Amino acid sequence: MTGPKMTLQVKQVLRSMLGEPSREWYGLELCDLTELPAGTMYPILARLEGCGWLESRWEHTTEQESAGRPLRRYYRFSRDGAETARVALALSHRPKGRLVREAGAATPRALRAPS
Repeated sequence: MTGPKMTLQVKQVLRSMLGEPSREWYGLELCDLTELPAGTMYPILARLEGCGWLESRWEHTTEQESAGRPLRRYYRFSRDGAETARVALALSHRPKGRLVREAGAATPRALRAPS
């Protein structure tokens, strides 16, 4: 299963959720924490759920009715989601220069160090 494109915003959401990896989060709570707008947050959560990193559930109507607000959808990491997110974040922090050096012959001559 492939993961999402690791944009700055996706990384921000994952880092925030990894602060408490077993916790359930609702979307607007993550918006407040990350300072991302809902129009950015919900598509990210949908992509993370679509690739199997997150699971979601709707809260029970009794919780919502007693609080007098709309239903919340809660998100949490799937069984392997937190570890997968940690690995993906670690790989996404790999310095670009190191990738160029490791590419060796695939590096354009103009970018290679003189021999």
